[in-house]
Amino acid sequence: MPHLSFTSAHSYANDHNGVALPVLLRSGASQVSIVASVDTGASFCLFASEIAERLGIDLRSGEPKRFRTANSSLDTFGHEVEMTTMGVVTVAMVYFFVDPLVIKNVLGRVGWLDRVRLGLVDHDGTIYLAPYDQD
Repeated sequence: MPHLSFTSAHSYANDHNGVALPVLLRSGASQVSIVASVDTGASFCLFASEIAERLGIDLRSGEPKRFRTANSSLDTFGHEVEMTTMGVVTVAMVYFFVDPLVIKNVLGRVGWLDRVRLGLVDHDGTIYLAPYDQD
């Protein structure tokens, strides 16, 4: 039988907001604490433009990328940041929405989910996490 181990556990509100976790984002000397949703269907980590501003990031100096959904498209700019979630630290290219009306913070597959070991017991509202490469 497979066995997984985790370094931390977090209880989340088991409501319509999904699985939301506290995240600390860092860029240079600036840091911002936010809440982000775990989205296993999201390809990348995406954050509101306000977060880039609070981190002192010049949004439009980043890597442009357009995300398409079933009925729209969203322009973003990518920047490398450090993310700390439940004690697990990763550094990744994340994307910030250009439109300030898009107020969504998402932990996606590339840059976060591909770097952690994740356990989820939604019935109990508990998420378990460890660095991917930790025994």
